[in-house]
Order: sequence, then structure tokens, then C-alpha cells
Amino acid sequence: MKITVLGAGSWGTTLAALLSDNGHEVIIWEFDSKRAQDLQSRKIKPFAAGVDLPEKIFVTSGFDSFKDSQAVLFVVPSQFMRSTCELLKKNGISLEGKLIINATKGIENNTLLRMSEVIDAVFPGSYENTAVLSGPSHAEEVCRKIPTAVTAAAKNPDIAEKCRTLFMNEYFRVYNQDDIVGVETGAALKNVFAIASGIVDGLKFGDNTKAAIVSRGLKELTRIGVALGGKEETFYGLSGIGDLMVTCFSKHSRNRAVGQSLGEGKNAAEAEKNLGMVAEGVKNAVSAYEIGKKLNVELPIICEVYNILFNARDPKDAVNALMTREPKHE
Repeated sequence: MKITVLGAGSWGTTLAALLSDNGHEVIIWEFDSKRAQDLQSRKIKPFAAGVDLPEKIFVTSGFDSFKDSQAVLFVVPSQFMRSTCELLKKNGISLEGKLIINATKGIENNTLLRMSEVIDAVFPGSYENTAVLSGPSHAEEVCRKIPTAVTAAAKNPDIAEKCRTLFMNEYFRVYNQDDIVGVETGAALKNVFAIASGIVDGLKFGDNTKAAIVSRGLKELTRIGVALGGKEETFYGLSGIGDLMVTCFSKHSRNRAVGQSLGEGKNAAEAEKNLGMVAEGVKNAVSAYEIGKKLNVELPIICEVYNILFNARDPKDAVNALMTREPKHE
């Protein structure tokens, strides 16, 4: 199958390489023409993992590849999803009849739409052909072919199966399900709890505190996901607790790294600057906070992370507030 991958970041290039290894014809589309030319000439992945892109992958900033691609994989930062889709449409690109796969984790600020909903808003009717790929899958490990398991979710079971067929191999196992709402919600909001987990590290607290953040974070994640229409059992699978665990504990987690900087006393701008890459959890903290207000869902950890990021809340005061809340049944 001919596949166009939108986004030449670490995850986009990793998935492109995986698809190429699986025998597909892969084109990577990169918005920045100079960066596209550099990647095309040097075939070096944009992170220090010691693995280069396959020579047969073509990298471009042009739009010709979309016209005869059978599948389009979205791996752009969540807050650029709409503008990317609008750019495609402006340049005459249609997604009609194509398999659409979303591997971007996020919820759009202001509209509070999930990524598949944003794609459908620009390309009406595309939701029926969209699958979401998500789970505990750091690019730094997948590119080294370390065994990984993820979920492919779609409203239409046949679409989920097509997605699985594209990606699954001996080191990348794909499970199918139909709860696209739950999978996308878990994928987006687990990053907020990763920031909370990093704050715990920055404050030099221990395993007890981290375990509390993860377990109570799962409770909040499930609460908000079900309120949005997801299935409770989804949050106890790969795209829920699986992704939550890996992003809260891993040295590769960008969002955990941002949180650690916050815990060490840096403000949000300094923490993001130190990272030097996109941390989806910062923007998604806004979406999570607004969803909680809109649906009247209790989200104490999310609210404290939001206040630390945007209201200069002292992390120690935030932890104290969480620990001294009114006693409750678990």
C-alpha cells in the first residue's frame, strides 16, 4: 500500500520506518521545506536513537503524494492538526476513499474536539474511514524494534482491522477495538498526569507519591473518559493504564520531563524551553481543565497541574492541597 505520513517528528518517522519495513511504499510529508530536504538527503531521524530512516522512504513538503496514496497517517502536533488539514484542503487534497489513521495524541483547545473529530470537521465524512493508533509506545524504543503492543480503534471494525494489518509485525503487536472515544481520550489526557508525575520527581518525592499519582490519575482519566462517551474497560487497557504507566515512569517521556522541571522550580515557559521538543500535555492540560468544568467532573490532579502551569501555583502547595482534601471512599 502507498502511505503518506504527515509529520516528520520522532513518532512520525518511527512509524514511517516501521511501515516501510512492513513492505509499504512510504512518503513522509514535512511542512518545513528545508527540513524536508535535509531529511530526504541525510535520512537521519530527529532524535538520538542511533537508527536512520530507510533509504527508500521519500520525504517531501509537496502535495503530489497525497493524490494516489491509499492511506494517510496523521502524526502532527495536536494543536496544528486543524491548520494542517486546512492546508491540505486548500491545496486540493481529498481524503475521500482513503484509510485515515490518527496517531496524534491530543484534544484541541477551544473546541475540545478529539483529533479524529478535528479531521472530520475539515473533511466531512472522514470519521467513518478513520482509525486511531495508540498505546505505550515510545519512539525511542519502537525504532530499535523493542517489543511493543498498541491498540487500533475505529467505529468501523473493518477499518480497525485494516490499520492492524498495516502495522503489525514481530515487534509491534496491534490489538483492535471499537471505542475510538475512549482510546483518543486516554491518549490525550494521560500526558497531563505525566506532568504531575514529573513534578513528583522534581520535588524529590518517592515511589509512594508516584504510585498515588498514577492510580488516582487513572481514576480521573476514567471518570472524564466515561463522561465523554468512552467505555470504562478501555481505560484498563493499553491506551489507558498502559500508556499512563509508560509516560509517567519513562526517561523518554517529554511530559514527565516538563513536570520534573516544574517541580525543580522552573516556570512553564522555562520547562518547555529546556525540553526543546513538543510536550502535548501542556496544551492538553487546558483542554482537560475545560472539559472538567464543562461536564462538571471532579478532576483534582488535573486542576492542580493546570494551576501550576498557568496560575503560578507552587508545586508543594499543590501537593499539600491534594493530600488535605476532604476524606473520601476510594
